[in-house]
Amino acid sequence: MNLIPKQSVGAITALVLGISLTVGVSQKLVTAQAPVALSNNQKVEDVFLNIKSLRGQPADMLNPTMVFFEAALGVGCPYCHDNDANKRELDSKPQKLIARRMIDMVTSINKETFNGARQVTCFTCHEGRSTPIGTPNVSGAELPPALGEDYLATLPPPPPVPAMSAGQVLDKYIAALGGANALEKVPGLTAAGTVTQRRPGRDFPSTQIEIFSRVPGMGLSVTKAGQNDNLLSYGATGGWARAGNAAPRDLRKAEADGTKLEDPFNLPAQLKQTLIDAKLDHPDVIGNREVYVITARTQNLPLVKAYFEKESGMLARLVYYTDTPFGQYPTQIEYSDFRDVGGRKVPYQWVISQTRNREFTYAMQTVRAVAIEDARFAKPAATAR
Repeated sequence: MNLIPKQSVGAITALVLGISLTVGVSQKLVTAQAPVALSNNQKVEDVFLNIKSLRGQPADMLNPTMVFFEAALGVGCPYCHDNDANKRELDSKPQKLIARRMIDMVTSINKETFNGARQVTCFTCHEGRSTPIGTPNVSGAELPPALGEDYLATLPPPPPVPAMSAGQVLDKYIAALGGANALEKVPGLTAAGTVTQRRPGRDFPSTQIEIFSRVPGMGLSVTKAGQNDNLLSYGATGGWARAGNAAPRDLRKAEADGTKLEDPFNLPAQLKQTLIDAKLDHPDVIGNREVYVITARTQNLPLVKAYFEKESGMLARLVYYTDTPFGQYPTQIEYSDFRDVGGRKVPYQWVISQTRNREFTYAMQTVRAVAIEDARFAKPAATAR
């Protein structure tokens, strides 16, 4: 892609179609038919029209800059410029105005934070996508393809939202587990097994874990940690945690909601009440299974997405998002190996994937239906040191 010197209207019209001008520029037109060499001291605004954010830059740097913008966003000329080659310099598309603001932003960041060094570029955030990804992905999840708006435009439209309610999907889920009566007959469950943490290139030793779960809305997990146990519990009014022999602490509000959603045994009985503003979204596919998708929120979590198998009604995946002043991040739970316990189906294995490249696989050896006393979930007193 070569920079075109000042030329006539006819010549530049034929050539400008192959030039990417992302910041809203077109060459100044003169009557000379032959190309004219650019002098070394010409600035962008001396050669091109409607220059605002790149004023003062060498003119021969403009086209390479446009190529860089194309690569950084995965787009072409028409993304920011008018499709009419004779109107390329006009501000007819909002993307061009946004591009100017982004240029000023990147320039300011490098000037004020990195003493003018070119540390941050358009690619730093965009990575070949016209829309940057602001939400971290969970471990093992694929990022959207960095193939530009042309690729996205070729994708088929999403399937229509099913003509049913979120409540109907949740009712089918309860029925698939054995029905509401079966859940009531098994108010308490205890489970024993292992939890194994994995990170890229590294598997940690499995750790013994016990889980106590009781309707309505009470849970406790006891993870072995050497001579001490790590405790995590939730209830109707919040929750608490204790690491080893340290003093127990109260869970943060969002943390308590997440802990409740991560209890696979008590989840069916409390999911319908926990989800707020639940609605059915476009169907999706997990593996080769079509799933219905419910989007909602909780009292303290901005977004929850639950994926139910279309045929069986079983919950295959649940993702909840935690809010921060700088964006949201997800936690994903996937369930498998459902077995009958006391007339209801429960998962014997589930995987919790986090955004910090951490994946925890829970594998239960035994799950029993038992009565559990309130004292089991009581917050322990701080241990004197």
